[in-house]
Amino acid sequence: MCTKGAAIAELFTKAIATTKGFDQNLRKLKVVCCDNGRMTTEFQVGPEHLNQRGTLHGGFIAHLVDAISTYALTTNEKVDTRGVSIELSVSYMSAARVGDNVEVEAITKKVGKKIAFLEVLVKNKDKNQLLATGRHTKYIGI
Repeated sequence: MCTKGAAIAELFTKAIATTKGFDQNLRKLKVVCCDNGRMTTEFQVGPEHLNQRGTLHGGFIAHLVDAISTYALTTNEKVDTRGVSIELSVSYMSAARVGDNVEVEAITKKVGKKIAFLEVLVKNKDKNQLLATGRHTKYIGI
């Protein structure tokens, strides 16, 4: 892990451990890798992550895309801001259930002067199955 990546991983871990806000839903996430423009986390699906059908909630997946890609962006040596979201989209492909181990990998695809583009893969590690893909566009010219 680069120095900035290690600092961002530590910031992420502390922030989700102490927040009283919406991000407390991320408390089970563990940072696996955090390096220049990338972040990978994993967690085990718990009851608090489910929708009424008993599968991983789509809103929670969208939250993962937003949060993890934002932290991935901040590990980039050229970026000094979290920016603000311009667009966020998620394509859902498969379901996960309680006890499944999920990996979330966010990659900074491009950083321009004012706009950054990120992609996220959400996978069921146990089945080696893609659950969702996400795209996140952020304004960073602030």
